[in-house]
Amino acid sequence: MKTRSLYLSALCAMALTAGFTSCSDDDDEWDWTKEGSKVEMAESRAFVLNEGAYQKNNAGLMYFDWKTDTGYNSDLFMAQNGVQMGDVGQDILVDDKDNLYVILSGSKVIYKMNSVGVVQKSIHVDDNLGDPRYGVIEDGALYVTCYGGFVAKYDASTLSLLGTVEVGKNPEYIIEEDDKIYCTCSGWGADKRVACIDMKSFKEATYFEVMDNPDRIIETADHIFVQGYGADYSYPWGELNVKTGEFKQIGNASAWTAHNGMLYLCNSVTDWSTYATTNYFTSYNAKTGSLSETSFLKGAPEELGSTSVYGMSMNEETGHLYIMTTDFVNNGAIYHFDQNMQYVGKIASTGVNPRKVVFVD
Repeated sequence: MKTRSLYLSALCAMALTAGFTSCSDDDDEWDWTKEGSKVEMAESRAFVLNEGAYQKNNAGLMYFDWKTDTGYNSDLFMAQNGVQMGDVGQDILVDDKDNLYVILSGSKVIYKMNSVGVVQKSIHVDDNLGDPRYGVIEDGALYVTCYGGFVAKYDASTLSLLGTVEVGKNPEYIIEEDDKIYCTCSGWGADKRVACIDMKSFKEATYFEVMDNPDRIIETADHIFVQGYGADYSYPWGELNVKTGEFKQIGNASAWTAHNGMLYLCNSVTDWSTYATTNYFTSYNAKTGSLSETSFLKGAPEELGSTSVYGMSMNEETGHLYIMTTDFVNNGAIYHFDQNMQYVGKIASTGVNPRKVVFVD
């Protein structure tokens, strides 16, 4: 959509040069019906993947206008497609053409949707690959970790399988950096490695050792960070130097996101004797290597300090932060903070376990 705006500006400039006195973008106004939407939608669209509960077939997609925090308060996927999404919404991605991709681990399904959530293509992941988990899109390909021990490469347009590389049992999160794919190999607690695959050859993996049971991996400002459960479920995280192979633990966190060289982290600690949860919010400057254990949030509601944080997402265009919470039974909530980490407001989720937000404009 930004490309269209730039194109229109160029046409306006050409028209003025040719002697015309006005140029209008009326013909390029957003029309939510053009892509087959049955729901009125804003041009500034955010999509929340609600994971749902295991084996309940209640994963869902929610939409809201990220400029106003208002939107369609129901299951958007059902409204647009007339069917339930499926079991366990694991990941949601958006490509540079504003197509949406949703990975369902329980149902073993990958959906490709247009920018209003209407399904264009879906595939069932081969049982031999195992449950699909997380994905990354790069150069027209969708790379997906699969619990059978593989990274699968799909054509992002057609979802045709292009190849697989064996990495290790139960791989989880995945990123791309400098023409390489990196994913964590959890082994459900039996592994402690990050796998690295050259995207050009896409034949075999090399490995880096990190912590026991690694889970998340993220990149910001050319630094790669890995988080895991650890041997004692203390959620250690640290930086992986892929040039030297060294991993350095920095802190503890159960959820995080990144923007412009900053890591924003939360460690949800639960006292299982009372089931009371306390959230500790910290931040890390990847450019300077400095950790701040003072909460970066300003004006946060008191309730956010004691509710399990299930996901954190960043709007890369605005720098706004969205923190998703859950009690694992009822519909969750999404807390919105602006680029200064000042509290903006709370959005009620329409499903259980809101996991991730992606943004389209």
